[in-house]
Amino acid sequence: MSCYREFYVGKRTGTYADTLAAVGLTKMLWALQGGGDAVVTVTEESSRFCVTLAEPVELHAERVSVLQRDPLYSFIVTKPGENAPDGTVPFDYVANKAIADAYREARKRKKAGEEQDELHDVSPKFYVYQKVNILQGISARNKLLEEIVAAKQEELAQAVVAKLAALANGRLASEAATKFNPKVAAVQVFNPSVGKGINRLKADGAGRGPLPSAFVDWFEEWLRFIGSDVVLSGNSIGDDIKMNVVVPARASYRHLSELEQLKFSYVRTSRKADILAVFDLVLFLMDKADVPTGTDWAYRVQVGEAPRDVFSAVQTAYFKSLGSAKPISNIASIGLPQWFSVQEEAHIVRWKTFIEEHRGVLFLLDEDKTEEAELLHLYRDFLSGDDWLSFLRFLGSYGCWSMKRREAKKPTRSFVKKHLEELFTLSQPRLPVVEVINNKGFQNIAKAIRQATVSEQYAKAKGRQIFEIKYGLFQEIKRKAKFREELLTVISEFISEFNYENARREEQLREAPGRRRKRVSMQDLQEFAELLDRFPNQKETEAIAMLLIAFASCKDDKGTDTEDQEADLAYTNEEVEI
Repeated sequence: MSCYREFYVGKRTGTYADTLAAVGLTKMLWALQGGGDAVVTVTEESSRFCVTLAEPVELHAERVSVLQRDPLYSFIVTKPGENAPDGTVPFDYVANKAIADAYREARKRKKAGEEQDELHDVSPKFYVYQKVNILQGISARNKLLEEIVAAKQEELAQAVVAKLAALANGRLASEAATKFNPKVAAVQVFNPSVGKGINRLKADGAGRGPLPSAFVDWFEEWLRFIGSDVVLSGNSIGDDIKMNVVVPARASYRHLSELEQLKFSYVRTSRKADILAVFDLVLFLMDKADVPTGTDWAYRVQVGEAPRDVFSAVQTAYFKSLGSAKPISNIASIGLPQWFSVQEEAHIVRWKTFIEEHRGVLFLLDEDKTEEAELLHLYRDFLSGDDWLSFLRFLGSYGCWSMKRREAKKPTRSFVKKHLEELFTLSQPRLPVVEVINNKGFQNIAKAIRQATVSEQYAKAKGRQIFEIKYGLFQEIKRKAKFREELLTVISEFISEFNYENARREEQLREAPGRRRKRVSMQDLQEFAELLDRFPNQKETEAIAMLLIAFASCKDDKGTDTEDQEADLAYTNEEVEI
């Protein structure tokens, strides 16, 4: 009898079907070693997943027989009176649906001001199974579970051993012929590549339909059903459905099993759903990062690691509603961030702070509006691909949007200046962006722009406006962002007007108390111009311009919306430059 320590699942479909199979295999091998403290790790490689055991396992009939008693995924009872196979633990979909419906009605009554009775909690799995049910995936998994439980013990054992041996030898599970060979329907919610599409090799008369069941390997689908109970989640996007699967980069089954209870944020828009799913995973990892290092099975981001070193991505499949059907319309992958690694406990706190702040800022964006949808798109590109230029473009565009939002007296949220500085410093210490934000001229000009825009907007709202509000300044900087001379002209003209207003205010007040602003010096402008000279590339110039808007539109270090805490400065006859 052969002993095996490593097993392989290829990335054949290019979808989350491969991930589901790899996670399912991880759980199966963990169970075959008795569960409990058994350590089974799944690692993502370029073209496959490798599932590794702490100790080699001998595959034989007696060992795998445990899978017949517990096929490792739930039988879902969707109709009153429906019974699960003997010995298996069912998931009561009917009862959980009744509780979910009660919650929905309770929310309506709460809005009407009525008192509410205490309700039982809905299982986090219900909302996943609900979407699987809509996508017609429950029948296939229930049917296979029934066949596994009812199979002849020796035939099932021989089949499982043969399939696992094939995976251990780097072959496909479908290459191992077995006497136990149930037919499994091709279901797109578990395997998006078998969804509606062109399946013939030639163009003449190509039919649109699912992959025939004869081409679907029952063991691979079994692994996917197991994996779906661990890492599959979803969102309703209007009448459409978006399913998500967490991709392990390097995680043990105990890592993954805790995801079964993770309740992802629920939103009804696609881009925001992607972003919040990543945020939820990062916060989940950071909450576990302070577990003692000696517990090798526990969830933690090790020293020197970033979130992407544990979970590489969230794979998605979008099912578009066409009335009576919801065919697959888009397959994508959203990477987890690798902004900076956790080097000490303080970094865990910073991660949490950044994520919560960014979540709050993005929450107000309405994806149904073109400008705000583009903001979310830029942020998602940054989050998924560590695309810092997209983030800078997001910050610049967000500054413009928030100015208009404030003037319309609509709620808005801003980034905190200190947090932005920390994010850039911790994540990009070797890149020019740190040199830019530490430049004294840049800092002083950004502060002056903030005083002439968001600070004076705040003063206007309080009935204390003194200076002109430069409403179009952010947009003008954004328009000229790629052109060094034109950008410098915009900044120079602003400084000239800013200093003129300050001088006129000083003349009006003379030695009387009142709110003043400090002028921008020629030295500041010179340092900013030299900064542009050091980074003459168009993208670099654009990055500096976007950073200028970002730091001009963010909150001060105290977390206040403006610098009005500095208002009504006592008169001084000392000329102090910013």
